[in-house]
Amino acid sequence: MADDVLKVERHPNYVTLILNRPEKRNALNQVLFQALDAELAVIEKSPEVRAVILRGEGRAFCSGIDLREIGQIVGGGGVTPEHVFSRIQKLPMPTIAAVQGDTLTGGLVLALTCDLRIAAQGARLGMTPARIGYLPTFPIFRRFIETVGPANTAEIMYLADPLDAARSREIGLVHKVVPDDQLAAAADVWAAKIAGNAPLSVRAMKVSIQRVMSKAFEIDHKDIDELGNKVRTSNDAKEGVLAFLEKRKPVWKGE
Repeated sequence: MADDVLKVERHPNYVTLILNRPEKRNALNQVLFQALDAELAVIEKSPEVRAVILRGEGRAFCSGIDLREIGQIVGGGGVTPEHVFSRIQKLPMPTIAAVQGDTLTGGLVLALTCDLRIAAQGARLGMTPARIGYLPTFPIFRRFIETVGPANTAEIMYLADPLDAARSREIGLVHKVVPDDQLAAAADVWAAKIAGNAPLSVRAMKVSIQRVMSKAFEIDHKDIDELGNKVRTSNDAKEGVLAFLEKRKPVWKGE
Protein backbone atom coordinates (compact mmCIF):
# COMPACT_ATOMS: atom_id res chain seq x y z
CA MET A 1 0.00 0.00 0.00
CA ALA A 2 2.79 2.43 0.90
CA ASP A 3 4.41 1.78 -2.48
CA ASP A 4 1.17 2.89 -4.18
CA VAL A 5 1.07 6.35 -2.59
CA LEU A 6 4.74 7.25 -3.15
CA LYS A 7 6.64 6.69 -6.38
CA VAL A 8 10.44 6.67 -6.28
CA GLU A 9 12.55 7.39 -9.35
CA ARG A 10 16.26 6.70 -8.89
CA HIS A 11 18.76 8.47 -11.10
CA PRO A 12 22.56 7.98 -11.06
CA ASN A 13 23.10 10.67 -8.40
CA TYR A 14 19.71 12.05 -7.42
CA VAL A 15 16.26 10.75 -6.41
CA THR A 16 12.75 11.93 -7.27
CA LEU A 17 9.94 11.29 -4.78
CA ILE A 18 6.45 11.59 -6.30
CA LEU A 19 3.33 11.92 -4.13
CA ASN A 20 0.85 9.54 -5.76
CA ARG A 21 -2.70 10.21 -4.59
CA PRO A 22 -3.86 12.23 -7.61
CA GLU A 23 -7.52 11.42 -7.00
CA LYS A 24 -7.16 13.22 -3.62
CA ARG A 25 -4.95 16.01 -5.03
CA ASN A 26 -2.11 14.21 -3.22
CA ALA A 27 -3.54 15.00 0.21
CA LEU A 28 -1.26 13.80 2.99
CA ASN A 29 -2.49 10.84 5.04
CA GLN A 30 -0.83 8.49 7.50
CA VAL A 31 0.09 5.92 4.84
CA LEU A 32 1.82 8.60 2.78
CA PHE A 33 3.66 9.99 5.81
CA GLN A 34 4.88 6.47 6.62
CA ALA A 35 6.05 5.94 3.05
CA LEU A 36 7.92 9.25 3.02
CA ASP A 37 9.52 8.49 6.38
CA ALA A 38 10.73 5.08 5.22
CA GLU A 39 12.21 6.41 1.98
CA LEU A 40 13.87 9.37 3.70
CA ALA A 41 15.57 6.94 6.08
CA VAL A 42 17.14 5.23 3.05
CA ILE A 43 18.15 8.50 1.38
CA GLU A 44 19.82 9.81 4.55
CA LYS A 45 22.29 6.93 4.43
CA SER A 46 22.97 7.08 0.69
CA PRO A 47 26.15 9.07 -0.03
CA GLU A 48 25.64 8.62 -3.77
CA VAL A 49 22.42 10.70 -3.60
CA ARG A 50 23.42 14.32 -4.11
CA ALA A 51 19.98 15.91 -4.59
CA VAL A 52 16.31 15.06 -4.00
CA ILE A 53 13.29 16.22 -6.00
CA LEU A 54 9.81 16.19 -4.44
CA ARG A 55 6.79 16.52 -6.74
CA GLY A 56 3.20 15.39 -7.09
CA GLU A 57 1.40 13.14 -9.56
CA GLY A 58 -1.47 14.64 -11.54
CA ARG A 59 -2.81 18.20 -11.52
CA ALA A 60 -1.83 19.13 -7.93
CA PHE A 61 1.37 19.07 -5.92
CA CYS A 62 -0.38 18.58 -2.59
CA SER A 63 -3.66 19.98 -1.24
CA GLY A 64 -2.58 19.57 2.39
CA ILE A 65 -3.40 17.11 5.14
CA ASP A 66 -6.37 14.86 4.36
CA LEU A 67 -8.98 16.22 6.78
CA ARG A 68 -11.02 13.04 6.44
CA GLU A 69 -8.16 11.21 8.13
CA ILE A 70 -6.94 13.97 10.45
CA GLY A 71 -7.73 11.92 13.56
CA GLN A 72 -5.33 9.18 12.47
CA ILE A 73 -2.65 11.75 11.60
CA VAL A 74 -2.84 14.00 14.66
CA GLY A 75 -3.76 11.56 17.41
CA GLY A 76 -3.15 8.13 15.95
CA GLY A 77 0.33 7.58 17.35
CA GLY A 78 1.88 7.08 13.90
CA VAL A 79 4.37 9.14 11.93
CA THR A 80 3.62 12.80 12.58
CA PRO A 81 3.70 15.56 9.93
CA GLU A 82 6.27 17.45 12.02
CA HIS A 83 8.59 14.43 12.01
CA VAL A 84 8.49 14.11 8.23
CA PHE A 85 8.84 17.85 7.61
CA SER A 86 11.83 18.00 9.93
CA ARG A 87 13.42 14.94 8.32
CA ILE A 88 13.19 16.49 4.86
CA GLN A 89 14.61 19.77 6.09
CA LYS A 90 17.55 18.00 7.75
CA LEU A 91 18.53 15.86 4.77
CA PRO A 92 22.26 16.38 4.15
CA MET A 93 21.79 16.97 0.41
CA PRO A 94 19.85 19.82 -1.28
CA THR A 95 16.16 19.28 -1.96
CA ILE A 96 13.95 20.70 -4.71
CA ALA A 97 10.16 21.00 -4.59
CA ALA A 98 8.54 21.06 -8.05
CA VAL A 99 5.00 22.31 -7.46
CA GLN A 100 1.95 22.53 -9.72
CA GLY A 101 -1.74 23.16 -9.23
CA ASP A 102 -2.92 23.20 -5.63
CA THR A 103 -0.02 23.60 -3.20
CA LEU A 104 -1.94 24.35 -0.05
CA THR A 105 -1.41 24.40 3.73
CA GLY A 106 0.45 21.14 4.56
CA GLY A 107 1.40 20.90 0.90
CA LEU A 108 2.97 24.35 0.96
CA VAL A 109 4.73 23.52 4.24
CA LEU A 110 6.08 20.39 2.56
CA ALA A 111 7.44 22.53 -0.28
CA LEU A 112 8.93 25.02 2.19
CA THR A 113 10.90 22.29 3.91
CA CYS A 114 12.84 21.93 0.65
CA ASP A 115 15.82 24.17 -0.11
CA LEU A 116 14.63 25.20 -3.57
CA ARG A 117 11.18 25.56 -5.15
CA ILE A 118 10.18 25.61 -8.82
CA ALA A 119 6.54 26.37 -9.65
CA ALA A 120 4.48 25.68 -12.73
CA GLN A 121 2.67 28.74 -14.09
CA GLY A 122 -0.68 27.32 -13.04
CA ALA A 123 0.33 26.67 -9.42
CA ARG A 124 -1.73 28.03 -6.51
CA LEU A 125 0.22 28.38 -3.25
CA GLY A 126 -1.48 29.21 0.02
CA MET A 127 -2.18 28.58 3.68
CA THR A 128 -5.82 28.09 4.68
CA PRO A 129 -5.84 27.19 8.43
CA ALA A 130 -7.73 30.42 9.20
CA ARG A 131 -10.65 29.06 7.17
CA ILE A 132 -11.04 26.02 9.43
CA GLY A 133 -10.00 27.47 12.80
CA TYR A 134 -6.55 25.88 12.97
CA LEU A 135 -3.11 27.29 13.73
CA PRO A 136 0.21 26.23 12.16
CA THR A 137 2.95 25.25 14.60
CA PHE A 138 5.69 27.69 15.63
CA PRO A 139 8.34 26.10 13.35
CA ILE A 140 6.03 26.64 10.37
CA PHE A 141 5.70 30.36 11.15
CA ARG A 142 9.44 30.52 11.56
CA ARG A 143 9.98 28.89 8.17
CA PHE A 144 7.61 31.32 6.43
CA ILE A 145 9.24 34.35 8.04
CA GLU A 146 12.70 33.06 7.11
CA THR A 147 11.53 32.69 3.52
CA VAL A 148 9.26 35.66 2.76
CA GLY A 149 9.45 37.93 5.82
CA PRO A 150 6.77 38.92 8.37
CA ALA A 151 4.71 41.19 6.08
CA ASN A 152 4.24 38.58 3.36
CA THR A 153 3.66 35.88 5.98
CA ALA A 154 0.83 38.00 7.38
CA GLU A 155 -0.73 38.34 3.91
CA ILE A 156 -0.55 34.59 3.32
CA MET A 157 -1.88 33.60 6.76
CA TYR A 158 -4.53 36.26 7.44
CA LEU A 159 -6.20 36.35 4.01
CA ALA A 160 -5.94 32.57 3.42
CA ASP A 161 -6.13 33.23 -0.33
CA PRO A 162 -3.80 31.17 -2.53
CA LEU A 163 -1.19 33.15 -4.47
CA ASP A 164 -0.54 32.54 -8.14
CA ALA A 165 2.91 31.53 -9.32
CA ALA A 166 3.88 35.04 -10.40
CA ARG A 167 3.05 36.57 -7.00
CA SER A 168 4.81 33.68 -5.26
CA ARG A 169 7.95 34.38 -7.29
CA GLU A 170 7.66 38.10 -6.56
CA ILE A 171 7.81 37.60 -2.80
CA GLY A 172 10.42 34.83 -2.88
CA LEU A 173 8.11 31.95 -2.00
CA VAL A 174 9.41 30.14 -5.09
CA HIS A 175 12.70 30.56 -6.93
CA LYS A 176 11.56 29.99 -10.51
CA VAL A 177 8.36 29.75 -12.57
CA VAL A 178 8.15 27.59 -15.71
CA PRO A 179 5.42 26.50 -18.13
CA ASP A 180 3.29 23.70 -16.71
CA ASP A 181 4.59 21.09 -19.15
CA GLN A 182 8.23 21.92 -18.35
CA LEU A 183 8.10 21.52 -14.56
CA ALA A 184 9.56 18.03 -14.24
CA ALA A 185 12.31 18.76 -16.76
CA ALA A 186 13.26 22.01 -14.99
CA ALA A 187 13.57 20.17 -11.67
CA ASP A 188 15.72 17.48 -13.32
CA VAL A 189 18.05 20.14 -14.73
CA TRP A 190 18.57 21.72 -11.31
CA ALA A 191 19.06 18.35 -9.60
CA ALA A 192 21.61 17.25 -12.20
CA LYS A 193 23.46 20.57 -11.92
CA ILE A 194 23.61 20.32 -8.11
CA ALA A 195 24.68 16.69 -8.32
CA GLY A 196 27.48 17.70 -10.68
CA ASN A 197 29.02 20.06 -8.13
CA ALA A 198 31.44 19.00 -5.39
CA PRO A 199 29.30 17.01 -2.90
CA LEU A 200 31.33 17.86 0.22
CA SER A 201 31.17 21.56 -0.65
CA VAL A 202 27.42 21.54 -1.32
CA ARG A 203 26.59 19.62 1.86
CA ALA A 204 28.73 22.00 3.92
CA MET A 205 26.95 24.96 2.32
CA LYS A 206 23.58 23.55 3.37
CA VAL A 207 24.76 23.07 6.97
CA SER A 208 26.12 26.62 7.03
CA ILE A 209 22.89 28.18 5.75
CA GLN A 210 20.77 26.25 8.23
CA ARG A 211 23.08 27.08 11.15
CA VAL A 212 22.95 30.84 10.46
CA MET A 213 19.15 30.84 10.39
CA SER A 214 18.69 28.56 13.39
CA LYS A 215 20.82 30.78 15.62
CA ALA A 216 18.92 33.85 14.51
CA PHE A 217 15.58 32.37 15.58
CA GLU A 218 16.41 30.57 18.84
CA ILE A 219 13.76 32.05 21.12
CA ASP A 220 11.45 30.52 23.68
CA HIS A 221 8.00 29.72 22.30
CA LYS A 222 6.38 27.55 24.97
CA ASP A 223 3.54 30.03 25.36
CA ILE A 224 2.91 30.01 21.61
CA ASP A 225 2.82 26.20 21.63
CA GLU A 226 0.22 26.28 24.41
CA LEU A 227 -1.83 28.85 22.51
CA GLY A 228 -1.65 26.70 19.40
CA ASN A 229 -2.89 23.64 21.27
CA LYS A 230 -5.87 25.64 22.57
CA VAL A 231 -6.72 26.77 19.04
CA ARG A 232 -6.34 23.32 17.50
CA THR A 233 -8.54 21.67 20.17
CA SER A 234 -11.17 24.44 20.27
CA ASN A 235 -14.82 24.06 19.32
CA ASP A 236 -14.17 26.40 16.41
CA ALA A 237 -11.51 24.04 15.07
CA LYS A 238 -13.93 21.12 15.24
CA GLU A 239 -16.57 23.23 13.50
CA GLY A 240 -14.11 24.31 10.84
CA VAL A 241 -13.18 20.77 9.85
CA LEU A 242 -16.81 19.63 9.92
CA ALA A 243 -17.91 22.57 7.78
CA PHE A 244 -15.16 21.83 5.26
CA LEU A 245 -16.19 18.19 4.97
CA GLU A 246 -19.86 19.17 4.69
CA LYS A 247 -19.01 21.88 2.13
CA ARG A 248 -20.68 24.70 4.02
CA LYS A 249 -19.67 27.97 5.63
CA PRO A 250 -18.47 27.50 9.24
CA VAL A 251 -20.23 29.18 12.13
CA TRP A 252 -17.53 30.69 14.35
CA LYS A 253 -18.22 31.24 18.07
CA GLY A 254 -14.75 32.17 19.25
CA GLU A 255 -14.61 29.28 21.69
